[in-house]
Amino acid sequence: MTETLIAYHSRSGYTRRVAESLARRLRADVDEIQVVGERQGMLGYARCALEALGEVTPAIRLPRRTPAEYDLVVIGTPVWFWALSSPVRTFILEERRNFRRVAFFCTMGRSGAERAFETMAALCGKSPVATLALTDATVDAGAAGQVGAFVRALRGHRAAGGPRKRGAGGRRR
Repeated sequence: MTETLIAYHSRSGYTRRVAESLARRLRADVDEIQVVGERQGMLGYARCALEALGEVTPAIRLPRRTPAEYDLVVIGTPVWFWALSSPVRTFILEERRNFRRVAFFCTMGRSGAERAFETMAALCGKSPVATLALTDATVDAGAAGQVGAFVRALRGHRAAGGPRKRGAGGRRR
């Protein structure tokens, strides 16, 4: 079992690209948050906007992985109309009792990361150990520097204060 789970939702593919890059670099497991129902095309885009603005919690498919089995859950979301995406809102509300530690990342057209991260932290009831906000243009350019810095922050936090393996007799090493 790995220590880190990357859980994300992606409608257009930007958040998926970042999630896959993070998973490779962190050697993490990945679980896509899948919404029930259609979200493609112009009607899907409008539906996403209304759900995000209305703080709707749509039905999602059951996660393949159990967040409680991980020390860190990195949650990725697109920003929809300066707000948290509705499928990620549902995931957090359904799974938050299973999060030990969290980190957040988002992709967006131009802005809205701060509001999305504040909402995610409030819903989780936890402050993130690190955050990463990327515009779609930055993702298209590769985002290697920003993703690398985020990975280093996650690894640094793990080394500085994460749980340690227990030795014989249950004592920390």
